[in-house]
Amino acid sequence: MTGLFIFQEVNFSAALKHHLHHLSKCRIFIYNWLMSKLKLTGDHFYKFFQCPHWIWYDIYGEAKKRREAPPLLEMIYKGKVAQANQTLGQHKKFEEVKPELLRDLDEGFLATLELMKKGKNIYHGVLMSENWVGMPDLLEARPGKSDLGDWYYVVYDVKSSLDLSDEYKFQLIFYSLILERLQGVRPKEAYVIDAEGTERAFAIDDYIDQFHLTRQQIEKILDGEKPAPFLKSGCKRTPWYSLCISETEGCDDVSLIYKISQADQRRLYEVGVKTAHDMADADVNQLQAKLEDWPFDKIIRFSNQAKCLISQEPKILRKPNFPDVAHEIYFDIESDPTRDIDYLLGFVIKSKTSPEEVKYEYFFANDKSEEPEMWRKFLDFLAGLDNFVIYHYAFYERQVFDRLALRYGAPTTLINKFKDNTIDLHLKLVDSAVLPLYFYGLKDVAGYLGYKWDNPEAGGAESVVWYNDWLDKKDLPDRQAGDAILKKILKYNEDDVRATLLIKEWLSSQKPSKHKESLDE
Repeated sequence: MTGLFIFQEVNFSAALKHHLHHLSKCRIFIYNWLMSKLKLTGDHFYKFFQCPHWIWYDIYGEAKKRREAPPLLEMIYKGKVAQANQTLGQHKKFEEVKPELLRDLDEGFLATLELMKKGKNIYHGVLMSENWVGMPDLLEARPGKSDLGDWYYVVYDVKSSLDLSDEYKFQLIFYSLILERLQGVRPKEAYVIDAEGTERAFAIDDYIDQFHLTRQQIEKILDGEKPAPFLKSGCKRTPWYSLCISETEGCDDVSLIYKISQADQRRLYEVGVKTAHDMADADVNQLQAKLEDWPFDKIIRFSNQAKCLISQEPKILRKPNFPDVAHEIYFDIESDPTRDIDYLLGFVIKSKTSPEEVKYEYFFANDKSEEPEMWRKFLDFLAGLDNFVIYHYAFYERQVFDRLALRYGAPTTLINKFKDNTIDLHLKLVDSAVLPLYFYGLKDVAGYLGYKWDNPEAGGAESVVWYNDWLDKKDLPDRQAGDAILKKILKYNEDDVRATLLIKEWLSSQKPSKHKESLDE
């Protein structure tokens, strides 16, 4: 019996060793997989500012719930320029790391380091230090002392705009701190450059404390800490938007209220307001006493918005005033920031003499070379207008008008004519009404009012995807595919201007109820 027991024990021990060996191999595989997942990258800073849950869901979410989007959409959202190497090549000399080396980050890093040791300017290099990995658009060598020699490196990213929001600044700071580890010198500045070669710099040390606070938050998410529920417009850009909506709605979080920031959310949590119902039920005067540094109008706006979400009924604060003119023009622009082109200026005209005849018209640029002619046609159209007003939704149309006027010129009289006769319906709406919506974008508002787009999934970014697809197919022998895409682009733009018209007409018909409605209520 004893001998048998020993025999069985030995066999059990061998089996256990065999099992542990395979378990150890599995653990090593899982560990290596997690480490590859948990590298801190520049992309994490962009994702964090759009929606912190994006990072968490990418690692821990169910893949089947992820919505896939064309790569071009990501470029648009990130403000990137198509063929950035060509843009840089017009303004700076550089050597490009071979694309095939970028498939393996270690190989890409070694190739980058070799070029850095030679003092070369580098396009799409890979920077690595421990678990930090960055891929700036350009590493530029500058005269000075570093561990590399008589030069040191600074970082550039190529963007469609020189606006420096935090997600762009923090990505560049991240790259610069990796550089500091590699070359022994921290660059004082980092840069963005646009398609025309205009540069904008910022001082890294001015934002270093904010950067590290953000980095620590991201690292907690990478380690598995799920961010608190929060809904923001950036969530729409993520592949996990449906989960953001459902989870935030599930706990009725106060961030469902339009324009509440994460800082606002934290302050409201501190005073016991954690849900939309809490905000709707709160006494605004008591809240003002607890939030003395907040304008009272801000508290009233949040209160009104929460009550509308609960009741699912709009609230009209005041009757909006609109000018009485002979011609109303509803205007919308489509642009491709990755190619730096404004390719479509579309509008409908509603005239007093024939209010039922609202025909869609447009000016279109087949490519960048036709943009100046499109602009000239629009100026001619503007010059011929009299007794009119141009309605647009949000600030973008005025921004593009200023950009095209600066780029191609325009008579001062026409610039003033445009600016003096345009009305932003988004501003009119938020000043006059509160709607039971999480967002006040054109599609959100017009969709709530009953407008239906021909393509319900379409948006401005999708129009850019179509435009790029059209550019690829418009010169094919069989032009039917290209024509069908162009028709889709134009129909989407027409829907946008007709949706703008619907919002204006709805606003025109509204007035406060007999019971006094005011901001002080």
